[in-house]
Amino acid sequence: MQVPTWLPMMTTKRPLSQRTLTRLLTWLLVAILAWISGRMVWMLLAPPTTVAPWQAKSVKVATSGSDINVGNLLSMNLFGQYNAQPKAVEATVKKDAPQTRLNLKLVGVVASSDPQSAFAVITNNGKQNTYGVNEVVDGTRVTLKAVYNDRVIISNSGRDETVMLEGLKFSKSSQSEHQKSASNNATKPNVDSSKLAEIKKKILAQPQSLFSYIRLSQVKKDGEVQGYRVNPGKDRILFDSVGLKANDLAVAINGNSLTDPSVMAKLWAELSSATDFTLTVERGGQVHDIHIELQ
Repeated sequence: MQVPTWLPMMTTKRPLSQRTLTRLLTWLLVAILAWISGRMVWMLLAPPTTVAPWQAKSVKVATSGSDINVGNLLSMNLFGQYNAQPKAVEATVKKDAPQTRLNLKLVGVVASSDPQSAFAVITNNGKQNTYGVNEVVDGTRVTLKAVYNDRVIISNSGRDETVMLEGLKFSKSSQSEHQKSASNNATKPNVDSSKLAEIKKKILAQPQSLFSYIRLSQVKKDGEVQGYRVNPGKDRILFDSVGLKANDLAVAINGNSLTDPSVMAKLWAELSSATDFTLTVERGGQVHDIHIELQ
């Protein structure tokens, strides 16, 4: 059958081919790259833009016509007053503090102008120990505050109290008066062989108790230790029997110089097992070796 020529011919739409799509995308990318290249060239050729720096506007302050006195403003300390490093407040020790009621026994002392070199031998509830300044006595809340030739000062709940050296009565006399009294009594030695033997036996059993019979007080000159001043303790029988004199200056023990603070620690170790030792003292400008036997 022949189709009439007057009828329009029916056509069908075909999808774009892959080749056509590829060409379109390629041209699109070329256009984008051209635009980016043009922008980069323009940025390189265009003159840089300068930004004017910001400046604060001046403001006029109206005054009453009189000049401001800067000195008066500074003296007002509007922001407080600067203080340099505050001076440390040293804790004061009341040497004439009342006698303690605690059951503490002071059996030996080594006094010194340097608190770090002073120590005391204290017995509490039958237990004897050595304490330095600011150390707490075992079994109590008591702190050792100061050590003197005849006593120590303790802090008991913030209250200063005195513990006298065993055998000495409590008094408010000064340390120098105690030394003077001991010096005056030195001319009247009273030697009791049985009592001396008992004291030596006690020292062998408790070496630290030696310092309750022979008291040591550190001597310094220009900040350096010169030795230890020797004075009798609660019972001078041992002190007199070995030939010591009040205010002798002990400078060595068993040949070890006492000017070295570390020797004191060595002294404790030697006393724990020694039955005799030699104490070198200076007296009247001369050196004397005092041999002390404990047997």
